Amino acid sequence: MPRHLQKTLPAFLVLALAYATAARLVPWLPGYHALYFTPGGYTELLRRQAAQREVNLTGAERIAQFRQLLPFWYGTRYGFHGQTAVPGEGRIACGYFVTTVVQHLGYACERTKLARLPSETMIQALVKPKTIRRYSGLSFPEFLEKMKRQEPGLYLVGLDTHTGFLLHQRGELRFVHASGRFPYCVVNEPAAESVVLRESRYRVTGRLLAAD
Repeated sequence: MPRHLQKTLPAFLVLALAYATAARLVPWLPGYHALYFTPGGYTELLRRQAAQREVNLTGAERIAQFRQLLPFWYGTRYGFHGQTAVPGEGRIACGYFVTTVVQHLGYACERTKLARLPSETMIQALVKPKTIRRYSGLSFPEFLEKMKRQEPGLYLVGLDTHTGFLLHQRGELRFVHASGRFPYCVVNEPAAESVVLRESRYRVTGRLLAAD
């Protein structure tokens, strides 16, 4: 191997590893929002989902609609004051991500007003009180174990200074949120690997949808 390549190979490998790690969370495909999951495609999906909801859907079917929305949002950039309602365009804050998706799922909610409230207050306004659980003083593994014991479904979660969705399905917990940490965008990550979820001292959850 030429000497100049030997010198650059380690740096290349480090960059490749960093890219591979981040690519799990962020779709860095060229033209992801311009060609694949476009704003126009999102609008059409919302129209189809609204038509489907004209008949009563089960909780599992509503969760399936949630999962259909997610690929459009992945990679949408985080912004502390971000309020975009169009995935891939502009920036979005964690509270606005939650209330926007909830609204797009067909729930009547004041997206702007709720997004500005403390996460626990927002959750109280969106879910049935009997599904709300508060966790304080628990270790992170204990919290995850208690969540796994709850009924499968789609949960809202409020943290010290953050909020997002917890998807409990098929024995797995996924944390979907507009991350104010690297990679600073909407991500879907294993809950057990989430730094922000682990470091929060207080956690409150409420079930939005049961996987019945």
